[in-house]
Amino acid sequence: MEKVLFSTELNERNLYRIDYLTNKFSKYKDLSDSNILEIGIGNGRFGLLLGDKFKQYFGIDVDEDYIKLAKENIPESAKIFYKIGDAEKIPFRRRFDILFYSQSWHFINNFSKAIKQANRVLKDSGIIAILEPTDKSGGWGDPRLRKDSPEFSEASYQRKLQDLKKGRNAILNQKTFEVLEDEFDSNVNSRFYILKKKQKTLKSPD
Repeated sequence: MEKVLFSTELNERNLYRIDYLTNKFSKYKDLSDSNILEIGIGNGRFGLLLGDKFKQYFGIDVDEDYIKLAKENIPESAKIFYKIGDAEKIPFRRRFDILFYSQSWHFINNFSKAIKQANRVLKDSGIIAILEPTDKSGGWGDPRLRKDSPEFSEASYQRKLQDLKKGRNAILNQKTFEVLEDEFDSNVNSRFYILKKKQKTLKSPD
């Protein structure tokens, strides 16, 4: 199975993604003064589309070939840094202003571990942004998920829908973060979430 390569061209769809995500992030953070960590970079699409808007852009992926490919496409002057890692074992000790799961949340095997890792590397004032496909997403990168493809697999498609459902339930049922935004965007047929750390309540003196 060939790797899914996401378009980095400045086409209408990607220009919309740039505006949509930039506006969302900017509601909560000053991007020029923010360090972002993208979890699940694939071939580095969002680093190329969004990287110049941040102080520094970090990214991880479990796939060594994806990391290699993404590094090859980093502009010479860009402050973009990629390394191998996954959501359940983030390979950084530093903390970030923004964690961005770019259509990668539903691939997580152990959401409890991933949430603990997110809590560890996210600043107390930081946000988590999760962009996920939905059952309305028709332009799947994987041909096994496209009903108009000769490689379409009903079993693979149903597994994908179950993974998406599990991922959504994990977001809504976890107790570590507060969900600030939860919306469906029809322009890219994706669901988008913004989360922040819940404030600890101080015990009143007896």
